[in-house]
Amino acid sequence: MVELLSPSGDFESFLQALYNGADAIYLAGERFGARAYAKNFSFEELKLALSYAHTKFKRIYVTVNTIVKESEYDDAIKYLHELHDAGVDGVILQDFSLIDYTNKYLKPMECHISTQAGLKDYYDVKFFETLGAERCVLARETSIDTIKEIKSSIKMDLEVFIYGALCVSYSGGCLMSALLSLRSGNRGRCSQNCRREYSLYKNNSFMGKGFMLSMKDLNTYDNIKNLIPYADSLKIEGRMKEPSYVKTVTQEYRKKLDDLNYKSNKLDTVFHREYTKGFLFNADNGNVVDITKKSNQGAYLGKITKIENKLTQINITRELSVGDRIRINDKDDYYFTVDKLYDSNKKEIKSGKGILYLNVYDKKSINSSIYKMNDSNIDLSINELNKYPLTFDIYGDINSKLILSTTIDDNYFSVESDNLLSLAKTQSLDYNTLYKQLSKLNDTPFYLKDINLMIPDNLFITISSINDLRRQIVRILLDYFQNKRDSISIKHNKLLYTDFNNPDIICVCRTKDQYDALAEAGIKNIYYENKSLYVNSKYPDYDDILVSSYGGLEYYKNKNIVIDYSFNVINSESVVSFINNGAKLITLSVESSLTNTKAIYNSFKEKFNITPPLAQIVYGRMNLMTTKYCPLKRYGECGKCRENSYSLKDEFGEFIIYNDNCINHIINKKPLNLIDDLDEIKKYVNTLRLDFTVESKEETKNIIEAFKKKISGDDTKRFDSNNDTRGLFKREIL
Repeated sequence: MVELLSPSGDFESFLQALYNGADAIYLAGERFGARAYAKNFSFEELKLALSYAHTKFKRIYVTVNTIVKESEYDDAIKYLHELHDAGVDGVILQDFSLIDYTNKYLKPMECHISTQAGLKDYYDVKFFETLGAERCVLARETSIDTIKEIKSSIKMDLEVFIYGALCVSYSGGCLMSALLSLRSGNRGRCSQNCRREYSLYKNNSFMGKGFMLSMKDLNTYDNIKNLIPYADSLKIEGRMKEPSYVKTVTQEYRKKLDDLNYKSNKLDTVFHREYTKGFLFNADNGNVVDITKKSNQGAYLGKITKIENKLTQINITRELSVGDRIRINDKDDYYFTVDKLYDSNKKEIKSGKGILYLNVYDKKSINSSIYKMNDSNIDLSINELNKYPLTFDIYGDINSKLILSTTIDDNYFSVESDNLLSLAKTQSLDYNTLYKQLSKLNDTPFYLKDINLMIPDNLFITISSINDLRRQIVRILLDYFQNKRDSISIKHNKLLYTDFNNPDIICVCRTKDQYDALAEAGIKNIYYENKSLYVNSKYPDYDDILVSSYGGLEYYKNKNIVIDYSFNVINSESVVSFINNGAKLITLSVESSLTNTKAIYNSFKEKFNITPPLAQIVYGRMNLMTTKYCPLKRYGECGKCRENSYSLKDEFGEFIIYNDNCINHIINKKPLNLIDDLDEIKKYVNTLRLDFTVESKEETKNIIEAFKKKISGDDTKRFDSNNDTRGLFKREIL
């Protein structure tokens, strides 16, 4: 049966997911989770959540889906060991060093590959199946047709997003937040630049302004039956969302999965932007953003029909209650919380629909639309009968200890009192007294179903002793259901081969003119790619392949593989893991600062007594986002990208839209240029890399000549602060 996987950003949300139909719940601890600004779980809360979940035979997956710097690696490994020992069912990972380690050393805790790894096709998934991972979380750009193809040949679990917010960029491939604010999206600190307003320009002429990159929210409710045969887990987005959101969305999808004929519009009542069925169900790639709005859409109620003195008449088709928050869409949005509500006879009521009257404290036009933004009637209480039922057996006799026991799954658990039972002077122990004290299980995953009282009449023990017995047995049962594991000692990777012979300089280019300029300049190692780096292209005639996706490691495993910057390598253990999986040269992430690169170099050399095979990009317009969505198509410019130039602008700068086989790259207008820092870089990196995207042949020729002169010892300062950037070279990402 397909798994329904719900999010939790705090313990209250966790309870709503658990008791409203989730089969599994994903959450983060206080470290290494890709939602750093969620409340998240302390380790004690995590252990309690495990106990709660396992009483319902549900599973807990912990997100450890950030990339980790060299200085953080050891701490991340210790944390993974702690999660293993605590009984976590699975971890969701992005950093390849952590994926590799978990697969090798931390079974039976499952390794799930995060959507941050950008898994889009059969070869991506096959690589991790071969590696030994249990599940892949597919990129949200993956279509149902591709999922069918993957599932026809792959045995490992596939997890697919079915509801919630969407990133406009391929996950794991967004650098805009880090560049503009140092808040790395790959480390859970995204500053959501995609939700900002941008102006679109064509050949430097203004075309329009709006939320050009703000994706609609995914909603597959009406299409879910088509996905069920091919997905093993259906994932709801929302670790930053309120408990009411988690309850409603989980509950509605649970009902839908249990009865595919079930229909409801309750999903309209939770926080959501305008809905899209997403690339999953082949939505138009020019119509998956809402350029007019970036915030909550709300549930449509009806319209303003009349204005009478201080009261505004409305006609609505859904229930509205005092305490609900609504939005009135006139020339501008107007928000307020309903404090008083009247029926059609102007009699005050608590809730209703149809013709009603409101106190609206701002003049609005007739026919203005009304939306419910927050439903005050969502009940977040937990039905105690949904918890695990306990039956206690109670034994004892005069001058002996009181014994409290229960049996679960043929396992016997018992505790005994510190004090002895004595003859009662007034009130003796009876069924009602014991049941009252032992049923106080509100903050636990249990409820008391019954007690079997097997003690003589006229005995007494203090109420505090009974309460202490209850607390003792609850602690024992929590430990039992937590499913703790025995500790495993920390292991260290070996380097499987050390035969590196890498060039001093390599170049990557996109056009024939650029290739010709580089060849004429005498560059021998040129990676010429006229298709998207994010699509597996097939080049059987080449021995050296620049690989930018995990599928490339699988497909080109018999070639000389160069790892691209898109793998986000920022620690030495990732370097080791990629070498052990066939790479001969590893391009560092552009998020690796000089300080971090130095630490990678020193750590690798200390462990293996050789120089690591590292490449660093020293020139190139940084690829800030890669999108399947096309902002040009929305403006009727489909196909015109071949003849015109397009860009987005805001107060931070200008960003070129570079179209590559209908995959869009949003690149920084200012190129990364570390030409004056080469002497420092060459202390720690043996291969310098230059990337060319929109440069002309003449520009390419001039740039490569300048770098060749610099490498030859020319000390002329060539960095231009007005037109170049050093990116994150001397800045630490958060």
